[in-house]
Parts: sequence; structure tokens; C-alpha cells
Amino acid sequence: MEGLFYLFALGATISGIMVISAFSSVHSVLWLIMVFISASALFILLEVEFIAFIFLIVYVGAIAILFLFVIMMLNLTGPGMGDDMSNYLPAGLIIGIVFLFEALSFRSTTLGGNWPLLVEKAPNIEVLGRVLYTDYYYLFIIASFILLVAMIGAIVLTHDEGIEKRKGQDIYIQISRQLWRTRG
Repeated sequence: MEGLFYLFALGATISGIMVISAFSSVHSVLWLIMVFISASALFILLEVEFIAFIFLIVYVGAIAILFLFVIMMLNLTGPGMGDDMSNYLPAGLIIGIVFLFEALSFRSTTLGGNWPLLVEKAPNIEVLGRVLYTDYYYLFIIASFILLVAMIGAIVLTHDEGIEKRKGQDIYIQISRQLWRTRG
């Protein structure tokens, strides 16, 4: 079990490095899909199946495929794409080391290192629902209002107010033509 964890963690790390180092943006999205699949496998190993499957459905099935279609439609292979990006390496290395130290310090300071012992054994969906609808209910409501406003904004921006410009069907004319053809 521990070997599988390290295998998927190494796969996610290598795929993440390939996402930012691939010269083709299509290859970068394909490596991103591999990162999502490895992360989902890690969630399954941690017995968080609900999050793992939602991760697969939302990120791999929707977002990554959307990225892939957008990249293919925009044809992002113009001048300047795939140039030498080695001048960004020092800044990326520094940021990566800072994130690594933050992750290691978080691991060592979280409840004295014995936080897995404090987690109760309950179904994942029940725990997720309990936390979401009790502790974070106000954030859940705010997120739903933000999505509602975004949906209304998209409808307003795409709504065409010219009724006379619309093409429509006149049911009476269609029925009368059909009756005229069958009788004649």
C-alpha cells in the first residue's frame, strides 16, 4: 500500500513537472490529465472515494477536456510558443523550495504529527455534508449567490432584445400548408 502511494505521488510529481516543461500546449494538457488521474488514485488510496471520483469527473472529464478543446480551437502554435524558458528556472526553483518547506513544516506542526488518530471513522459523504452544511454554511450560501449572479450576467449579456429580428415558426402557416398539400 505504501509502495502504491509513493508510485502515484512520484507519477503526479513527474507529470506536474512535465506540465510546465512541455513545449506543446496540447502535450501540457495531456500531462495535466495524468496529474489529475494520479491525484485521484492517491485519494482512493486514502479512502476518500467520493472526492476521488468527483475529481475525475470534474477535472479530467470537464476542465481538462475543455482546456484541450480550447487550445486546439485557438491553434496556439504561433511565434514565441516553445521558446527557451530556462531563464525562468531560478525563480521557479526558489518558489518550489519555499512550497516544499511550507509543506514539510505543516506536516510536522499539525497537531503534533498524530492527526490521523483524531479523525473519526464515518462515511466520507456524511462528514463532507456535515462540515459543508454546518461549519461553512455561510460560505456555501455566498458561493451559490456568486454562481447565481454569474448565471444571470451570462443570460443578460447574451440576450438579444430584438424580437423582430428573431426567426421563428408560425404554426398556423405550417399547418395550413400541410393541409393544403394533402387536400390538393
